[in-house]
Amino acid sequence: MATNRPLRIIQWATGSIGRTAIAAIADDPGLEIAGLWVHTDAKAGKDAGELAGIDPVGVVATHDKDALLALDADCVLYAPLLADVDEICRILASGKNLVTPTGFSFVKDPTLAAKLDAACQEGGVSFHGSGIHPGFAGDRLPLVLSALCRRIDTVTVYEICDLSGGSESEEMMKGQLGFGMTAADAAKAPPALMGFMSGIFYESMDMIAAGLGFELDAYDHRHEFALATRDLPVHYGTIDKDHVAGQHFEYSGLVNGREVIQFKTFWKMTNDPDALDPNWPHDALLEYVVEVEGDPSVRCTLSPLEADTSEPGLIWTAMNCVNAIAPVCAAEPGLRSTLDLPIVRAEGRFRID
Repeated sequence: MATNRPLRIIQWATGSIGRTAIAAIADDPGLEIAGLWVHTDAKAGKDAGELAGIDPVGVVATHDKDALLALDADCVLYAPLLADVDEICRILASGKNLVTPTGFSFVKDPTLAAKLDAACQEGGVSFHGSGIHPGFAGDRLPLVLSALCRRIDTVTVYEICDLSGGSESEEMMKGQLGFGMTAADAAKAPPALMGFMSGIFYESMDMIAAGLGFELDAYDHRHEFALATRDLPVHYGTIDKDHVAGQHFEYSGLVNGREVIQFKTFWKMTNDPDALDPNWPHDALLEYVVEVEGDPSVRCTLSPLEADTSEPGLIWTAMNCVNAIAPVCAAEPGLRSTLDLPIVRAEGRFRID
């Protein structure tokens, strides 16, 4: 899709990622906001800029999907909490490229891939899953580091994050991520999002494997939690003593029974070493560590230079999507992973004045 005009973008949902994306799109002369879908009636009718905390942009939010799909637009940045595959296919079939941080970084399931690709072909557009993890730290960065190795034995990716000062809703933190549960409830069942996260992380692992020339033949995941040793104030309220204030997830990709790719996530609601039991030896406001073990082994750490909260991770997620819009719109129709696109970069965002 070659054009000398700005690409017209519909932002789908205005959570933390969506609000960041709106501001970035409004700031990019190569992009413009064409429409905005919102989940609640309370947001409908408001200017997109108002919802994003910036100056008005002249685009009014709507809950009317039919009206948005009838718009002349090049791409939808699709960022609800959970993806709806039928909804995604409808957007694609309407002739709009789609970029999303909700997974789909490497769609291996043949039934799902066929359904999405059919919608892409009907609309003559492309579909790309992006974000920070998956989308960068757990898939693109390991592949970049692999270029330095003459033999690779294992790949391990750590995500370490203090979520206590974030902006996510109480429903997200408690209902989906499981913080604040009692020990008894946490022992009965993992957080609601674990099944979803397993799926999207296995996609990342599959992409690493495909990029390095092999296939995984099995997967596994584990979960453990830490309890608060005292009442903990957090951004949405308080986590009571003896309730869940830390989460540790492990996801593994295996070949012949051996774990060859591992993702290890450590989420805490405090960095006070005496406030969690157990207290895992991983502390950072936000940090990704990629280790490629082999000959030679290499480690790379990704962290913000200056930050008081984990919010840079939200910006990283949104910007890896926003900066992917132009190459996705230029790509041939179909599912397009990182392996299919040129290097996504922040073209036009360098400030030299």
